[in-house]
Amino acid sequence: MAHDEIRYIAMDMDGTILNKDYVLSPKVAWILGICRKQGKKIIISTGRVYSSAAKHVEAMGGADGFVCSNGADVYADGDTPIFEKHMDEALSRTIVDISRRYDSHFHAFIGENWYYEREKSYTDFYTRRTGLSGHHGDFDTFKTLKFTKCMFLDDHDRLEFIARELRKELEGKVQIMYSNPIMLEVVVNGVNKAAGLSACVGYWGGSLGQTIAFGDANNDEEMLLAAGVGVAMGNADDDLKAKIGNVAPSVDDDGVAVFLQNFFQL
Repeated sequence: MAHDEIRYIAMDMDGTILNKDYVLSPKVAWILGICRKQGKKIIISTGRVYSSAAKHVEAMGGADGFVCSNGADVYADGDTPIFEKHMDEALSRTIVDISRRYDSHFHAFIGENWYYEREKSYTDFYTRRTGLSGHHGDFDTFKTLKFTKCMFLDDHDRLEFIARELRKELEGKVQIMYSNPIMLEVVVNGVNKAAGLSACVGYWGGSLGQTIAFGDANNDEEMLLAAGVGVAMGNADDDLKAKIGNVAPSVDDDGVAVFLQNFFQL
């Protein structure tokens, strides 16, 4: 693909442009600023909800679009909602029932807020990671439940067992993915970053073929494969890097900035 055909730059956040301390490097912010001045649109594609994602990219002057909650909510022109696909009542309550069988941390998002029934060791970890405080309560007291997404947090081996059970019981109803080895995310079937990104660039009349996308985790795979140019981070696992082919340096080495500098000869 000719480099001048790329009009959109899409990026995951954690492990892609945010380091282990959830900080965006000045070099990444600077290079993305140059790209925007050249007419490229910057799109954040993340498992985070909008409020969490937006505050982390303030240092680079925000972004043109956001694909949030792994594609369940999409925004263009900064904060204009253009697409959403959430779970219905029945599916939401079924997942709550399943979550009560396990001792792992479980929470669910409704809008920008997340709710949990039991305090676990990973509850505080998620608060620190997102910068958003959760709400403790009983899901049975909610008059309606229509989750944007929900998550299990635990050691990876325990999550693998839960993932197998979810796939068996909810086949065809949900999409299950990892955003981190200790974070298992569940969204309604049909939601993923590739579909969300397609809706986002389509809002401006663009296509995935005109997009370069960066990511490091399982929930990025579909987006990276669908983009005109998909790039796995150096800190991604070997399986993802092998599937994608293009590999940037790690997030700790400003991989997105380095790759874009070389790609666009900035």
